Amino acid sequence: MKYNEALKYIYSRELFGVKLGLKNITNLLENLGNPQNNFKSIHVAGTNGKGSTCAFISSVLQKQGYKVGVYTSPHLVDFRERIRINGKKIPKKDVAAILAKIKPFVKEHTFFEIVTALAFFYFSQEKVDFAVIEVGLGGRLDATNTIIPEVSVITNVDFDHLEHLGETIDDIAFEKAGIIKEGVDAVTSENCRGLKVIKKICKERGCRLYLARKETGKGLKMEMHGNFQKQNASLALKALEILRGKGHKISAEAVNSGMKSAKWPGRLEFIKKNLIFDCAHNPAGAKALANELKKFRKKGKNIYLVIGIMKDKDIKGICSQLAPLAKEIIITKAKVARAAMPEKIAKFIPNQKKVAVVGDVAEALEYARLKAGKDNLAVLSGSIFTVGEAFARIRPEPFNNKVDKRSVKEGKSNL
Repeated sequence: MKYNEALKYIYSRELFGVKLGLKNITNLLENLGNPQNNFKSIHVAGTNGKGSTCAFISSVLQKQGYKVGVYTSPHLVDFRERIRINGKKIPKKDVAAILAKIKPFVKEHTFFEIVTALAFFYFSQEKVDFAVIEVGLGGRLDATNTIIPEVSVITNVDFDHLEHLGETIDDIAFEKAGIIKEGVDAVTSENCRGLKVIKKICKERGCRLYLARKETGKGLKMEMHGNFQKQNASLALKALEILRGKGHKISAEAVNSGMKSAKWPGRLEFIKKNLIFDCAHNPAGAKALANELKKFRKKGKNIYLVIGIMKDKDIKGICSQLAPLAKEIIITKAKVARAAMPEKIAKFIPNQKKVAVVGDVAEALEYARLKAGKDNLAVLSGSIFTVGEAFARIRPEPFNNKVDKRSVKEGKSNL
């Protein structure tokens, strides 16, 4: 099997949609020899900040000299971004070879179940010391919840995926806290919503719950921008402290170096001096971005907002946070089936706001940057898929800061 064939097969499983539950993935992993039991893991759930928290933890462990696997979703440009070891994407040949081993056992397994099994098998095969595993959706019934981690992390609890997780904070907290295992230490933030539910589950399962404070990482230097990253950093530091308490060597030097060099693209990231990418795809994420943009407004900068949102997201909630801050709003549409039509988004933009529709993401960005000029700010947000499409045009390797000069020369992007 070749890589392109493997990828085509994996994506064909999207027809099975989202099926929360552990029966299918458990059977699949058993047929593969339960690879998830062959490495130590850190499990990270939450509404927002999961990827950044994974990035902080994995960066520090890698600086300590450990071989570290990271499993996250979705990807920005390349499917293989989801499965990495020490920052390197899984090789194409391994995707194809491992899928060939998985296929004989596939029945009505979903896309995410197959990719999760592939990641676990790869980490086992490569004998990683640690794997930092991000929950896909919720926690309790997520395919990743087949691991017994060294520590469980819940970044925060807010409204998203209500059709799967429930419509109240307590319901969502219950699903997120489903990753907490008997006797396994857990971490969340001291101001986490649904904290009462998380505490109750920890008590029932006989495990300690550590509350991270934003001030924990005070004085640490980080490349990642935004006040919200301080909260993610504090969660990572607390998780690393627990690992150290379990006998794993993690030096102060590794912590300082790892936290500083940690990178998670598309999160309040300056692509150019006057261009920011942020993947805010729910109201809570949009609020965090809005709080940062207010700081630029206070400095006299006008915001030219490029926004593209998925049709199954809370479009009204996202727009209510970001639209009031924009001088002009440019609505765009990513080339994926889930993307909302611009006219649907436009319904939730205040009438007094100047609105333009530019269907192509790269063209929308160029329009916004020309409007912003050198003294103002163009911001792209609303969806991981929208930001991912922009990266594909101007920086196909999102974890590498170099812009693809060929795409500029070929006229694919003027950024």
